[in-house]
Amino acid sequence: MTDAALIPDAAVDLIVTEEDSSEAYYTRHYTHFDWPEGASGPTIGIGYDTGYVTPAEAHADWSGIVDDATIAAITRACGLRGGSAQVFVQQHAGSVTITWAQAMQEFRQREIPKWMARCRAALPNFDKLPPLCQGAILSLSYNRGTGGYSDPSARDAEMRAIRAYMTTLQFDKIPAEIRAMRRLWPVGGDLWRRRGHEADLFQAGLTPAPAAAAAPLAALPAAVPVTPQPKV
Repeated sequence: MTDAALIPDAAVDLIVTEEDSSEAYYTRHYTHFDWPEGASGPTIGIGYDTGYVTPAEAHADWSGIVDDATIAAITRACGLRGGSAQVFVQQHAGSVTITWAQAMQEFRQREIPKWMARCRAALPNFDKLPPLCQGAILSLSYNRGTGGYSDPSARDAEMRAIRAYMTTLQFDKIPAEIRAMRRLWPVGGDLWRRRGHEADLFQAGLTPAPAAAAAPLAALPAAVPVTPQPKV
């Protein structure tokens, strides 16, 4: 069974909702290049940031899903971040059109396996986590990257703590660390709320079935308009 099949729908739904809100909202706002500000690059699909991929990676990620002309347009955006990405999007936003179906296909078939592998490489005992817990870590890592699990900076203190607790199999301490990192964002903002949802999802994964799968998304509206989330 593939990683994409093992990740529960609740976890996939959380990431997709946090990145793009809903199919209807995506179709109205995100079918073309977007720039989420900050250090982000031109972004497409389900939070796919071209600023952090190489042309070869982009080709592998999108081959067989979109046509060659679209792949060529995507590769031109690779490596652009910050102000350069902003200018590129202003000039070339409409050079790609990614449908919802294409975005979801790429996310499920390419991004989930890729990021699951990165989580395994960064975190000891990752495969010992229950599936919902893996999904929560996947969401966190997809948004923040996996470098923070070993970065010595003060900004990544909670990420390092998560890695330490993974090493010692103290999974029950991880939700508190996810919530603690909300200190980095304005209270009530998109990323502040996302960390809370991820902590709830992880906690639900530690809770015996059958209630676990349904509980964490109860507080997450089905289609909340969201601002594309920058690299953090």
